[in-house]
Amino acid sequence: MHYYSKRYYSYVNDTSVPGYWLASTGARYNFGKVGFAKNLSVDFNVYNLFNSKYISMMGQNGNPMSGDYQSLERGAVREFFGTVSAEF
Repeated sequence: MHYYSKRYYSYVNDTSVPGYWLASTGARYNFGKVGFAKNLSVDFNVYNLFNSKYISMMGQNGNPMSGDYQSLERGAVREFFGTVSAEF
């Protein structure tokens, strides 16, 4: 779990984006030796567990002196990742 506080957007700090919480989780299981594969393992991860809506980046086109230019990038939605790995 990470908390990102309010961030100011303009140079005179009159425009800001709100703070947000971002949680991720994951699990891994190691099967050990299975047949000719050694250390067979399975991973499953979830990014943005609670599907929070947030601004991840701002100011890609430059920051304004006052007000805003709407140069904001929305954060990623909930994502699922899985991995299977083995040594031979």
